[in-house]
Amino acid sequence: MEPNRFMVRCAVHLFLVNDGKILVEKRKNRDYGNHQLDVIASHIKENETVIDAIIRTAKEEVNITIQKEDLKIIQVMQQKSDPYEYINYFFLTDTYSGELKNNDVDYCESIEWVDFQYPIENMMAYINFAIKNYQENPDNIFTFYGW
Repeated sequence: MEPNRFMVRCAVHLFLVNDGKILVEKRKNRDYGNHQLDVIASHIKENETVIDAIIRTAKEEVNITIQKEDLKIIQVMQQKSDPYEYINYFFLTDTYSGELKNNDVDYCESIEWVDFQYPIENMMAYINFAIKNYQENPDNIFTFYGW
């Protein structure tokens, strides 16, 4: 009989950048981070790779198509947050096709381009941490948050 094993949640995040700006979403109707800024992000679904998850999420949330060869993994973060622990995968791209549009109107109040410079006001704290790490230590792709 298998022992009861600890489980973590996994999520993907996209730093979609353009001309010194990053695309952010203002969250609404959420239990966590309500009314704060976030980047394009989602949980990974069963039988889905992290690459497939971020490509799906970009299409679902903001109506754009991203090719896997245009994605760069910039950070893997182990996050401790009550009541769950997460493994977060952060990707960066400046290449996409399609017209940006807020497709997630039930959970996203708006999308906008803001300066891609730490700190971003009203950004979720762990996302700001990831931005800071990427900008100050781009070779350090493994990070820990909340420990």
